[in-house]
Amino acid sequence: MYNENNKYSGHKDHVGNNRSSRRIDRRDEMNPICHRRRPELPPPAKTTPTDDENLLAEILLRLPPQPSSLPRASLVCKQWRHLIADPQFLRRFCAHHREPPIIGVFLDFYRGDLSFRSVLDRPDRIPSERFSVRFDNIEGGGGDGIWSFRRCRHGRVLFTRGDRLGRGCLQILVWDPVTGDRRFIGSPPQLDHDWSKSHVQADVLCVAGDEDHVHGSCHSSPFKVVLVSADKLVARACVYSSETNSWGDLISTDVPYHTMSCVGSRSILVRNSLHWFIFGTQTGILELDLDTQTLAVVEVPPDAHASHHGLYLSTLGGGLGFIVVSDNFVAYLWVRATVLGGVAGWMPAQAIDLNKLLPLRPGEWTNLQTVLGVAGDDNVIFVSTNGGVFMVHLESLQFKKIFESNPFAECTTSTIHPFTSFVQGV
Repeated sequence: MYNENNKYSGHKDHVGNNRSSRRIDRRDEMNPICHRRRPELPPPAKTTPTDDENLLAEILLRLPPQPSSLPRASLVCKQWRHLIADPQFLRRFCAHHREPPIIGVFLDFYRGDLSFRSVLDRPDRIPSERFSVRFDNIEGGGGDGIWSFRRCRHGRVLFTRGDRLGRGCLQILVWDPVTGDRRFIGSPPQLDHDWSKSHVQADVLCVAGDEDHVHGSCHSSPFKVVLVSADKLVARACVYSSETNSWGDLISTDVPYHTMSCVGSRSILVRNSLHWFIFGTQTGILELDLDTQTLAVVEVPPDAHASHHGLYLSTLGGGLGFIVVSDNFVAYLWVRATVLGGVAGWMPAQAIDLNKLLPLRPGEWTNLQTVLGVAGDDNVIFVSTNGGVFMVHLESLQFKKIFESNPFAECTTSTIHPFTSFVQGV
């Protein structure tokens, strides 16, 4: 049934709703707030690889281990600075590089001052005065006598004080050049009269047992000091431990050489044994096993060094070895290896002609201490010439002139010793 009222009211509702809608639209048009455009949000920031801290750490680990690398990287931003300052990252950084770089050398002018010279270019060059030492001004060292430089290894430097002739050992100083820490140690109480009249050699080494420990930042790690001497057909050694702050028992062994046997000043560390040359009517190698606390003499083939310019211990072959520098400046490497039947013996391994390796004219060679020394642990040889001093890496055969002029031209008793460290900052 047709309902007119319904139709009309439906039409009215329809028309009324439209008008109401139009009125709302007009009100909206009159309200400027409703037509203000919403501000466009900036797009989300793009992430970069360095936003991932784990990935950033892997990148920074691969920076070169030079003194300026990490300090300069820490200036980039707060995130980098925070990461680099983390001790765990620093341990990983050292473990990644494994071997600390040679940052400089100590020049020992024999009972004079110990001078430090950087071998790095700017901005990694460390000022000489930072690590140099005056022997006549060692604070804390009491009594008379002469201080002598003995060894630098694993970031520490070792000195001993002997009598006025440099004999014996009255006191020991272990110095950390990076931190400035100095540890004075008294001589072993069990040393007898023979030690006081002997020329004693000394050594220092880190004994940290951590699996991830890398030598070169051993500032707070435990260490050992070793004294060794040979006289009257007997070689003796004594070991100090910083962990117990005490000396161990006296260790000795017979020496099948002349009574005037003496121990060489340079040593090498092979696994957990220290080695020195021992000279007398014959030449041998004195071996101190730190695990078993025993001494032994290893014979050296006499024909290997019948005529030579210098004789130096080396780990170039991966174990115990020595280098003979001939009068015509060729370095011959001998290594100790196990031969048929399980017997250890000496074998010639390599010859390095320094004449052909270094870019020198004939007049630049000098007969005055041509080879200053070989750092056996680092397998580096220092060659002094009229054209300067060269540092030669025996494994890679790469070389670098570290001094334009020869600082040893007028000193026949000087020695040079490399200093390796993961030091940060100059």
